[in-house]
Amino acid sequence: MTYPRRDPRPNLPARVRAVRDVTGSMREIDLVGPDVPRLRVRPGAHLVVRVPAGDGEARRVYSIWRHDPARSLLSLRIALHDAGGPGCAWAREAGPGDRVTLEPPRTKITLDESAAFHVFAGDETGAVPLLAMRAALHRSAPGRPVIGVFESASEADEVPGLPGVPALPWVHRGRTPAVGSRVLLRAVADLGLPAGSGAAYVAGESETCRLLRRVLIEQRGFSRRGVHTQPQWQPGRPGFGAGTD
Repeated sequence: MTYPRRDPRPNLPARVRAVRDVTGSMREIDLVGPDVPRLRVRPGAHLVVRVPAGDGEARRVYSIWRHDPARSLLSLRIALHDAGGPGCAWAREAGPGDRVTLEPPRTKITLDESAAFHVFAGDETGAVPLLAMRAALHRSAPGRPVIGVFESASEADEVPGLPGVPALPWVHRGRTPAVGSRVLLRAVADLGLPAGSGAAYVAGESETCRLLRRVLIEQRGFSRRGVHTQPQWQPGRPGFGAGTD
């Protein structure tokens, strides 16, 4: 006798409470749901949202910007790509009251509280989890040295952080490629670092993450365990990191 396969991914119902534009190419979507207060969300976490796609659903990964258990609130910041796809279509069209299904948060990078100093580096997409981690560090260890640099296409695409948290600098690539970004590589190679054993957090385009890891280990003296990377996207890979739909 054969039994139907059970979906190993829990279904967490949620609905959209509010939508706002962060920049011309990024939206912030507030979600509420009965399971949200019980979620374990570490700084830098992401989750899968099952968004509408034709007659079914597509699984798309988004970084968590804010988790407020008291208000049953979960905020996502989502980059809007010109190429579109079901994830971008959902982010552009979502409105209050719309319902979606979530999967529990996952954590690939999070803060190393034992580090003597912290370095953050990433593009616009990577800035979402990294700035959330930066804000958590500011609350938990406000005196710990923090260095970093972010990259965007232009000043208008810079992702704002949380109020009261000191900002980190941005560099702009203009029309140069975001894939394997030489602009961000040069900026990280030029960072002034304090003494001690630090932790580096890198997020963004997949090839850029790989190259930045090499720069930090081979040129900047970080240990392999001290560099934490999270690829956010890869050209031609819609739904990168979500697995199969």
